[in-house]
Amino acid sequence: MTVLAIVPVQMLAQAKSRLAERLGPKAREELMCRLVERLLRELQAARRVGGVLVVTPDRAVLALAEAAGATGLLQPGTGLNAAVELGQRYAVAEGWARVVTVLADLPLLVAEQVDRMLALGREGSVVIAPDRHGVGTNLLALWPPDAIEPAFGRASRERHAQSTRAKGLRVLEYWSAGTAVDLDTPEDLDELVERWGWRPDWWLTGKGVTGWRSGTAG
Repeated sequence: MTVLAIVPVQMLAQAKSRLAERLGPKAREELMCRLVERLLRELQAARRVGGVLVVTPDRAVLALAEAAGATGLLQPGTGLNAAVELGQRYAVAEGWARVVTVLADLPLLVAEQVDRMLALGREGSVVIAPDRHGVGTNLLALWPPDAIEPAFGRASRERHAQSTRAKGLRVLEYWSAGTAVDLDTPEDLDELVERWGWRPDWWLTGKGVTGWRSGTAG
């Protein structure tokens, strides 16, 4: 059974603000666009993903998503969890049996990892892919699509697990570098370069996203 992937994306002008000491506003916007484009390619290549929905209040992101072959859904307000809830309601209305929410800032994520995570799911289950600190949630797979309300943010791993158990559903977890390593801070950027060999030379040259090359990890 294929799954609808939900990708919530905030306003580009607000993206990656914690990288401001390394990147100017335009570079941060460009970074976010390239991360989203790369993620959409990987999700579309995943065998268990049958559709990709980008939920965003930003019309530029909407155009990017639709140009990449994804479905775009304009969010009337803002907020990460509100975007995910909107995507879940869309999935129910369109008859999808399963969804996976995937945050956009995962530069090492590849299609095979998404497939392995989704293979764990069973009806009446929630699969959590925690961040590398074991505190947050980077991917959240639900069967059915409205199994729990999204609670992304600080300590979301535990909040999602508690909500799942409270509803009598099964909690499962999936770990890989691709699902765990996100890009929020200068320290994250340093680790990507030093540990994973990720070389986006645009942030050094200031000439835009040329020479983009992302590493992959199992």
